[in-house]
Amino acid sequence: MSTLAAEAAEVRPEIIEIFADVFQHEGPVTRNTSPDDVSRWDSLQHIALVRTIEAMFDISLSMDEIVEMRSAGEIETVLARHGV
Repeated sequence: MSTLAAEAAEVRPEIIEIFADVFQHEGPVTRNTSPDDVSRWDSLQHIALVRTIEAMFDISLSMDEIVEMRSAGEIETVLARHGV
């Protein structure tokens, strides 16, 4: 498996769905996908991202976690910390 395929395989489908929903992002989502790759990922849309993640996974994120989530991989890390 190529490195890119391995990275893509590690992003859960819910994250890909959230990126499509919140950012209208239709491209690939890997663990490295960040605001540099998603044109609509700005500070306002980041809040929409946080609210969607909290609702979908029934969790509450701390301010530190909200700031930490600057890539799909970091979102995965935060979710793992919450056991989801």
